[in-house]
Amino acid sequence: MNFPSARFACAAGLRVELLGDSWIAYSPLSGETMMLNDESAAVLEVLREAPGDIASVSRTLAADLDADPAELMERIAPAWSLLIDNGLVVEGGASPA
Repeated sequence: MNFPSARFACAAGLRVELLGDSWIAYSPLSGETMMLNDESAAVLEVLREAPGDIASVSRTLAADLDADPAELMERIAPAWSLLIDNGLVVEGGASPA
């Protein structure tokens, strides 16, 4: 699977909240609210701290979970694509305030 090597950050104005057992996110780029799974919410949490690519995010999450970064990268790949496609993360080196 090919992953973009560009660095991504959370979109400016992104709002993420826990609602029961699920996560919801408001995308300022689309004006839509969507449900997220735990993997997607974890990726956003890491990208809120610093911009990164899928490899760096996987390493950060793997360290937190004591997991293999390569296996975690495959696990979060669908979440990564969803976040990019729906404008929740944007390409660029600057994190939002």
